[in-house]
Amino acid sequence: MAKMVPSRIPDLLLNDRKREAERRVYETLEKDLGGDFVVYWSRPWHRFRPDGTGQDGEVDFVVAHPGLGVLAIEVKGGVVSCDDQGQWRSVSRSGTSYDLKRSPVMQAHDGKHELRKRLAGFTALARRRLNMCHGVVLPDSARPARGFGVEAPLELFAFGNDIGSGRLGVWVREVLGRGAGACDQLGPEGMRALHEVVAAEFELRPHLASSLAHDMKSIDLLTAEQAYLLDALAGNRQMAIAGAAGTGKTLLALEKAMRCAGAGQRTLLTCFNNALALYLKRLVGEVDNLVIAGFHELCGKMAAAARVHVPEVRGPAFYADTLPSVLEQALQARPDLAFDAIIVDEGQDFARNWYDALRLSLKDMEEGCLHVFYDDNQRIYGTGQAFTEELPKAMFRLSRNLRNTRSIHQALTPWYDARGVSSAGPKGQPVDWIDVKSKEQAYIAASAFVAELVKTSQLTAAEIVLLSGAARDKCGLFSQAQIGGAVPVSASVPRTANNIVCDTVRRFKGLEAKCIILIDTDQLVDDELIYVALSRPSVLLRVIGLPEDIRRLKGT
Repeated sequence: MAKMVPSRIPDLLLNDRKREAERRVYETLEKDLGGDFVVYWSRPWHRFRPDGTGQDGEVDFVVAHPGLGVLAIEVKGGVVSCDDQGQWRSVSRSGTSYDLKRSPVMQAHDGKHELRKRLAGFTALARRRLNMCHGVVLPDSARPARGFGVEAPLELFAFGNDIGSGRLGVWVREVLGRGAGACDQLGPEGMRALHEVVAAEFELRPHLASSLAHDMKSIDLLTAEQAYLLDALAGNRQMAIAGAAGTGKTLLALEKAMRCAGAGQRTLLTCFNNALALYLKRLVGEVDNLVIAGFHELCGKMAAAARVHVPEVRGPAFYADTLPSVLEQALQARPDLAFDAIIVDEGQDFARNWYDALRLSLKDMEEGCLHVFYDDNQRIYGTGQAFTEELPKAMFRLSRNLRNTRSIHQALTPWYDARGVSSAGPKGQPVDWIDVKSKEQAYIAASAFVAELVKTSQLTAAEIVLLSGAARDKCGLFSQAQIGGAVPVSASVPRTANNIVCDTVRRFKGLEAKCIILIDTDQLVDDELIYVALSRPSVLLRVIGLPEDIRRLKGT
């Protein structure tokens, strides 16, 4: 059987009744010709005339053989005829007659010469006299007694009589055989050149600026829609709202805080990560009745306002126990500093005694508004799930991933717990898993990708975040002032239009970006950190690492 390009009958042939004739020719050529033939279906071409205008054409089939040459075939369905004025007509099976704009012989002839011209551009073929032929197949017409004139002798045609009888393959060999002996052979290099001319395989990725903008618009609509959940939950003064990464917890926390502040309540929106708190402040600006602060930042501010002494000694115990205790002392000294509503984001990172301090920060511990948003799939700053005992008893779980595209969500799937999360986002760009042989190659690949995205205006520097699985002082890229040739580097927030954020996975927790590039993946060995890392991008994720690290992050 012949090698067919494309290798299976395209849906265009299978589903379009107008191209049924081509489908039958495709099937017959595949069956009648041997494995040393290559048959290309539907090869369009374009050329410019000397006056600058363009001309388009198409060869229905190109048949190639390394020893016999090239045959350009035009296929015309229906019963075809030609009158004495040279007007070609076709009558369809329904009886409809229509004039053909051009002779099918000339269409095949033009296609042949276009192929000859293109092949002559290859150095290896420039001096060869190739056997280039043309012909016409009329699969719905019976073989006539005579030809169609001087320019269309019967030998150039195959008919319905030849379809299914094995004769079409014989006809192809006869047409090519007439001139093959007097010409040079195509040979392997000619077959490769022909393939490059008519079927060169290439991939053009969509320009990310428009593609990602479309995906982001879909995600923005989904996250805005999520805010309506607060209306349904409005009757619950104290609630714990759980959800995995991407389910919209931070947006809901911010929306709830804005609503409480808008209702005249003194409101606190707090989280563990100072970078996340700073991001939220910059997002909404100054809002009456609303305080946004990281938890430890809050403790320090309340202590300063109440003139409570803060010990100088720093260390793990200072953050775990001393500062929460200072917060309690500040509220005892200044009860007027208490809040009507407290909204906690990323609540899984809060220790039990921190919740005790926050409850004391409420003006009314029983009736005051306390909403805790937490990820029930992770807790990377503490151990165990004991904090859940301190949460409000009324519970609600978010189950739709609204932040990430479906491609990124799929990469996250191995790292979700048994409860799982469904994806509501657009399909998006495939995740890029890039194998490298060394950490140095990973840095080079990351820099090159940043340069490509920025220089081609596919993304701005502020839309790209480079995350390392290692500590900041262990990452070779973070010490550079620029990356990708000329893109300035900054840590976490604030993001500016001209800077690319380079930070660690741990420090970027709770934040997100359009595009995340992961490096130092050999340091991502903790399941929860892997989960955090892969869930940060909304629409584009590139993971660069050694093959064994890529396999681990894929969960395979």
